[in-house]
Amino acid sequence: MIELYLNANLTPPCGLARQTADGSWTLVHPGHSECYHSAAGALTEARHLYLNSSGILDTFAQGECIRVLDVGLGLGYNALATIDGWLQSGSHARLEILSLENDEGLFQTLRSGTAPWQMGWDSVWLNLVKGLRHKGGGLWQATMLSSGGGALLWHVFLGDARSDATISELLKSGPFDYVWQDPFSPKKNPGMWATEWFSIMALAAAENACLMTYSVARRVRDALLASGWQVQKIPTTSHKKNWLRAFRLARAEDPT
Repeated sequence: MIELYLNANLTPPCGLARQTADGSWTLVHPGHSECYHSAAGALTEARHLYLNSSGILDTFAQGECIRVLDVGLGLGYNALATIDGWLQSGSHARLEILSLENDEGLFQTLRSGTAPWQMGWDSVWLNLVKGLRHKGGGLWQATMLSSGGGALLWHVFLGDARSDATISELLKSGPFDYVWQDPFSPKKNPGMWATEWFSIMALAAAENACLMTYSVARRVRDALLASGWQVQKIPTTSHKKNWLRAFRLARAEDPT
């Protein structure tokens, strides 16, 4: 396994970049001592867990407006793999992504386009992250067009995901059709896996919205069920036995 240390002048300091089995790179979080992605493949995990297992690739072909909530931008793989799938489809659908990130230093390193985990990234990905522009407050934005005439609006919101400002941005940007739930593990970041958080996401999600996550822990499933989501374990393409797929149940106040 190949590993590289980040330059000490970058944030997070002394983080460890690690090459995964598919050739893409991930990072060991210096505080949590956890990798951002599975050793089986950072890019493979993003594509198989979030794109293939959610059915979003079929939705791209329908030519509608598709909104994705990306919980935990991290190294950018989930958002960029989603954009890549949209581009590859040649869709004329409008794609809107709202990525949440609490680590501004990590985000700025991502924007640099020179981070160790960005080795091997193609020019489209690098241009997208370097093209994110500050729109005021904690909000950053990038746009582009697909070959099919579809438009991308990618927002990144920096700050505590459970703050009033972030929740306000969530509710304003929704309703979301898909949720990529990928903060750090329930053990390391329990607040982002609690009933209160999943209830907030249920408010921001469309009826029957699809939520995908790697964690199948009992407390995660219980928290989702308690906040209005229907959950199911699904088989994986990695060393893990199962991933989790959930659908937001209808509420009495939903429009008919």
